[in-house]
Order: sequence, then structure tokens, then C-alpha cells
Amino acid sequence: MIVLVLYIFTPHIEAIKADEATEALINSICIENEDYGFCNKIIHEKLKAPTATIKELTSLIIYTTMDHASDTYIFIDNILREWPVPKETTGLKTCHEVYNRETNSFLEIRFLFSKGEYERMGEAILSTAKILEDCRGDFLIPPYKEPLIEKKRVMRILITMSAVSGHMIKNEKASLISSVVTAQFFNI
Repeated sequence: MIVLVLYIFTPHIEAIKADEATEALINSICIENEDYGFCNKIIHEKLKAPTATIKELTSLIIYTTMDHASDTYIFIDNILREWPVPKETTGLKTCHEVYNRETNSFLEIRFLFSKGEYERMGEAILSTAKILEDCRGDFLIPPYKEPLIEKKRVMRILITMSAVSGHMIKNEKASLISSVVTAQFFNI
């Protein structure tokens, strides 16, 4: 009985099975990424319907990226309040500022996307990749080993997803054949 009650009150995220056309779009976005499986999982968990256009997928990705940047900013803020280690404070404050800038940048990107200004949106996404480079992230802060390494990796993946889907919209192509976008980011 207790197991049933726990099951009912525990939130469950079930991925929606995308139709063939949507799956092809997701594949085109994720194939360009350093972690195809993670990219694919993120999109499927956030899908609201089995059918989505490239614009709907881009919107989903931009919101997810903005949420991750904001959550990471809050995470660092909490660490700074709970563990003000003088040795790591400067680096943490730098990362705190980086994720503040990332959050604000993706607010702007969301605005540009809503206005259909895809060229400017692409330029703004490119700048976020450069902003992220300023956060080192390999801090040793108990109880965390390196609390920002994985968060930075996820942010890099989300930025790449945003860049690829944004590039697809800007060029009015439903798919990409090769890494024409990711080579511009992160010096790949």
C-alpha cells in the first residue's frame, strides 16, 4: 500500500514517442552534439506532443537552456552563501557572473526568437559559448567533488543544441548533413 501511495505522489517524466518527421528533426539536432543520447533524452522529456516543428523544438531547447543557466546560477549562489572558502571564492564568483550572463543572454535569445530575428539570435547564441569559457568549474567544495564540471558540460550541450536548431531555422533547412554549426563553437 505504501509503495502505491509513493508511486502516485512521485512525479514521473515519461518521454513522448515522437512521430517520424519529428524524430528526424531531433536526430538532426542531436547528431551534431558531443552527447547524442543526452541531447535526445532532454528533447524527448520536454516534448509535449508527438509532432513538433523545428521552431517548436528550438523554443523547447531555448527554454531548457535558460532554465539550466538560471538553476546553475542559483546553485552557485547557494554554495557561496554556505561555503565561502577564500581559496575558491574568486572562481565561484566568476562562474556566478558567467551563469548570470548566460541566463540574461538566453532571455534575449528567447526574445529574438519570438520576433523571428534568427540571424541576431544565432549571433547571440555564439556569444554564449564564449561566455561559458570564463567559468573554470573544477572547484573542490565539500560535499561536492567538482560541482560545476557536469553543469558546464550540460550547458555546453544545450548551447550546441540551441545553435544547431537556430541554424536550421535561419537557413530554412530541416536537417544538417555535417557539423557546419558545431565547428564554430567550442573549437571543435
